[in-house]
Amino acid sequence: MKAAVLVALLAFSLPAMAQHDEEWDRIMQALAEDYDDAAADDDAAEAFQAQMEELAALHDNPLDLNRCSRYDLLALPFLDDDEADAVIDYRTLHGTIRSVSELLLVGRLSTTHARWLQLFVEVLPADVAARGSRPPSSHHDLMTRLDIPLYERQGWPWARGIANRLRYTGQWNNHWDVGLRAEKDSGEPIFNRQNPFYDAWGGHVMFKDWKWLRTLVIGDFQVSFGEGLVMNTAFHLGKQVSALWRTASSLRPHRSTDECRFLRGAAATVDLSREWTLTALYSYRSLDATVQADNTVRSINSTGLHRTASELSHKGTLGNHTAALHAQWHKPLGHLGATAAFLRYDHQFSQGTSLYRQIYPEGYLFGVAGVDYAFHSNHFHVHGETAYSLSASSPSPSPSPSRGSLVGGFPADTRSSRGGWAMLNKAVWRFNANTHLGLVQRFYAKDFISPHAQAFGENSRVQNESGLCLFFEADRLGPFALHALFDWFYHPWPRFTMTRSSQGCEAACALTWQPRKGSTWLLRYNLRNKEQSDVRHFSHRLRLTHTRQLGSLWTLTATAIGHRYVEPQTGIVSNGFTLFPKIDYGSRDGQWRCSLLLAWFNTHDYDSRLYIYEPGLYQSFNWSMIYGRGERAAATVRWQSPASVGRQRLRWHWQAKVGLTHYDDRDAISSGPLLVCSPWKADVSLLVRLRF
Repeated sequence: MKAAVLVALLAFSLPAMAQHDEEWDRIMQALAEDYDDAAADDDAAEAFQAQMEELAALHDNPLDLNRCSRYDLLALPFLDDDEADAVIDYRTLHGTIRSVSELLLVGRLSTTHARWLQLFVEVLPADVAARGSRPPSSHHDLMTRLDIPLYERQGWPWARGIANRLRYTGQWNNHWDVGLRAEKDSGEPIFNRQNPFYDAWGGHVMFKDWKWLRTLVIGDFQVSFGEGLVMNTAFHLGKQVSALWRTASSLRPHRSTDECRFLRGAAATVDLSREWTLTALYSYRSLDATVQADNTVRSINSTGLHRTASELSHKGTLGNHTAALHAQWHKPLGHLGATAAFLRYDHQFSQGTSLYRQIYPEGYLFGVAGVDYAFHSNHFHVHGETAYSLSASSPSPSPSPSRGSLVGGFPADTRSSRGGWAMLNKAVWRFNANTHLGLVQRFYAKDFISPHAQAFGENSRVQNESGLCLFFEADRLGPFALHALFDWFYHPWPRFTMTRSSQGCEAACALTWQPRKGSTWLLRYNLRNKEQSDVRHFSHRLRLTHTRQLGSLWTLTATAIGHRYVEPQTGIVSNGFTLFPKIDYGSRDGQWRCSLLLAWFNTHDYDSRLYIYEPGLYQSFNWSMIYGRGERAAATVRWQSPASVGRQRLRWHWQAKVGLTHYDDRDAISSGPLLVCSPWKADVSLLVRLRF
């Protein structure tokens, strides 16, 4: 019986390989839609783009399913401890896994995660797997991309608006990994006195899997420990995804084009024994900041853009030293870990006089320590982290409120050192592999300062927030799948635009219906109840998507999105609506893929703005933020050569994208140096990739 099932799975995997890229695009679109609905009001598009690129890097470097370790699997954030153990147990029981489709037979692995995992693993040929290791080999990946605007902005000449990125990755014998990258954003100068080379560049050298040395990275890298309260420069996606996914404790090279959220130096993870691992790191980076007349800084610029004279003057003005140590003791039923990090900046942070800034970092020395834990059984999972931070500053040359005074009615505390607590706990009950019920509790004190933290929450900063989140996930309810989330949050200290404490809630529900093979309906509703400028507002978003397979080569997707913004106190009501069909074509041999998207949108104003996700080129994920009245069109063409040409296994990838936006209610787009004196805006993107 088992042999018959395996034969069926192997037969199924042949046509499934042709749909590999389509499945990847569907997953990326699902993550993008979750980000849109859950965090569209946050100014974090650059951060999310970087996380998606990191996920794409894992996709491009698949794990060998017959040789990967539990640690390798846990680097994938959507897998929990029990699911990683289930894959290892299945492999131990059956010896060799013959096809990635066998993941559907792993009992404790959900259907959705089994389908996702197939995109991040591979199975070597039987003769290679029988020898127990890869043959000596090397893999090289060279990519360049050019983004050309067919318009001119007021702030710079047309040619300077061209953006370009270069990237090279080389791997040898599954132990060495070398990478180089360079990027120039649109509007940034290049090859002149201000920028003699590309504006942003970096690289890494990684050595892994040698005796007790698990990973060694020199150059640019990313780390995440525990739940991210002390250190997490890796994944942090939408709220619903963050509730379901786990913060993976990992060390890996930084491969994306993000210019801010990474570390630069050296880091290593070693296995002290079967139960103990230790990670140590040191980083020094030059950050962008505005240095005040008193030699202090107020905040760090995380956009990575250096287009204007003002932006160039802030480039690299703040140095940051970071040292951290993480130890973990792990058993089959869970783990216990401890993290300590020390940060020193070349300039001292100052809070300023604004009320909301009185809890911002102050000083130049920061220390954070935390303890993380996890326990899991067949049905119950608990994991969390508790951290404490300390900061110290030298005497400030500028006057500041004394301790015990009032700022806007709130007590000011400007001691030379202060500390705060943070706590995050998650509990998940698994009814079966496809049905989960979970609770997330968080408490981030207003005095908690952790510059490298990223964790579940309403704000991008892990500070000044408490909350409870309840979520439910059922992937198989007959032809239906249901994902629901409710989150309540409270901010004790006034946020930006607020003069008092505030609270709010968010509710999200997504229902997927697949009446038959090749036809899927998705209905997603999101409600956000928040306070801004001391006025409460409600934001309602409704999305309806229908996907239909038109034969084996064509796919039609039609999406309608409605957004209603309401302020009951002021009587302001703003509505927005967009409709965009998209058609995709993929050739039978997998060499050609094309897509065309057409959108029509109409919103009252910026409050009811909408976001359209567009599949882009390789490792690129694009949103079009739209408001007003107009139309949007985007077309992509991708071609790749056959899997191998001769002995060198040479493979070319050529991709192109054209995007066109037209506004009916204005004669110009944007303002200031970004001003385009036309209601039309068109862009062309070209990408060439060579793998050998």
